Amino acid sequence: MSFKISCQGAISIRDVADFLWDKVSSAMFSAVWNKTAIDLADDMRSNTPAFNGNRSNLERYILISLAEDENFDNYHRYIHFPRDYFKSYIKKQVENFCSTQKWEKLKHFVRCSSESFKADILTAIHESTVATKTGNGSVSMWLDEFCQHLGHRLTLPRGDLKSIEHQEIKDIEFLKEAVIRAVEGPRSPTLQTSELDWAGTAMKEVVPKVQKMLSDQLSGCWKQCPFCMAICTNTVAGHTGDHSVPFHRSKAVNGWSWHKTDNFSIDFCTSAVASDNYFLLNDGRSFPYKTYRLAGGEHATWSITPDMDDKPYWKWFVCRFKDQLEEKYNKRFSDKGEIPHVWRKIHKEEVIADLKKL
Repeated sequence: MSFKISCQGAISIRDVADFLWDKVSSAMFSAVWNKTAIDLADDMRSNTPAFNGNRSNLERYILISLAEDENFDNYHRYIHFPRDYFKSYIKKQVENFCSTQKWEKLKHFVRCSSESFKADILTAIHESTVATKTGNGSVSMWLDEFCQHLGHRLTLPRGDLKSIEHQEIKDIEFLKEAVIRAVEGPRSPTLQTSELDWAGTAMKEVVPKVQKMLSDQLSGCWKQCPFCMAICTNTVAGHTGDHSVPFHRSKAVNGWSWHKTDNFSIDFCTSAVASDNYFLLNDGRSFPYKTYRLAGGEHATWSITPDMDDKPYWKWFVCRFKDQLEEKYNKRFSDKGEIPHVWRKIHKEEVIADLKKL
């Protein structure tokens, strides 16, 4: 349409208004969905239990979800690629919110944003008209004023409107009315007539934005314990001081075994550092667990407090996925790595209930 306007000379005020509205509605489309994403992220942060705390709270819900699903591949992704798994979990929650069964609140956000931007556009139309008439200006001046008024709310490049700025339009009031009719017409850049199209647009425009916002807000330090792969719970990436975590895991989760055997090492880090045992690095050096920091590297940056009171979650995990762990790491839960009988008595419902108490 821009090429046609540039070549055909004088055109009707209605054509100018329609051309302008096409540009404005395109900018409004992006702005509405951006604002909707912000509103949805704020709502989910406040009202979704998994998101209304810090990352440790989110991890608790992830662990509950993993236990409920009992999918070893998901556990493996969570253990070895936690940052990616957190993002995928957040994405799934946002997609569920935006699904066809739960989108009424999302529609409300879209409508509110759409009406807010329309009100801004109408205000800009009126104020631009007043300024242009007062200054005895032209269409070019009206467009300058219009873009300036909308600049803080919509991205509407003035250069995109050059093809209509030299039109011989004397009646600025008539131009104002024509643009208002276009704005208030039946076309909407956001609320589609087809529910399916609307849902698809919501998934495309909102989900990635909300996922990124929530992922950024619920981020922090992603360093993992060199023994059991537990994630540091500090909420600041690159924080000063030691890495730490309130609850460590059985080292079997990360494939640790006794030296020169295929027996898993099943003890927890917190009990290991209270023992007289040694661990071996890949370069052949060995260190007492009690002085694990002397190993340097990642070991020197972690604070692991001796504690014999291990939580039941990872004991249940080892029992539930014994076969998968043996296949994954090519090791066995036998001899020194035999699973204690008391661990086998732990039920899934028990570990989930324990997490819900935290």
